[in-house]
Amino acid sequence: MITLPSASQVALEIRRELLEQIGPELTSERARVSLEMIENCLRNLAVRAEHEIAWMREECDAIEALATAVAEALDDAAVRDALAAYRDGRTTSLHVADVQRDYDRAGEALSCTAEALARSDDHPQLRARLAEVFATRQAHELEIMGEFAFVGRG
Repeated sequence: MITLPSASQVALEIRRELLEQIGPELTSERARVSLEMIENCLRNLAVRAEHEIAWMREECDAIEALATAVAEALDDAAVRDALAAYRDGRTTSLHVADVQRDYDRAGEALSCTAEALARSDDHPQLRARLAEVFATRQAHELEIMGEFAFVGRG
């Protein structure tokens, strides 16, 4: 018995209950496919609930550091403006909606940073840092999505 379950633990417990108690009772193929879709959504939800805020904050910090370096190295107005918008709007709140707004503004700074580096023929270290930021973002997305499977075909 979990006395204070986290959101991810609740989602995983619902998933387990569906798979162990309801799944074996289903005879309709349509219902089984629906259960597989629900099971996948619950697993994704558990991962997001466990990590989403931390991941967004970590990515924002990495983007801010990179955008700062690019704005200084390339003297790019779009990067400076997007970075200023991020910093001016940034909050310390841990509410998902607030963190998401920060993440969206950081994403704009990342976009401007990538565009500025694409226009430059120099700065291999900054390009490498940009690749690391994108790799981290992709790794988080893949962890949320989990293994790809065709629902209803496995």
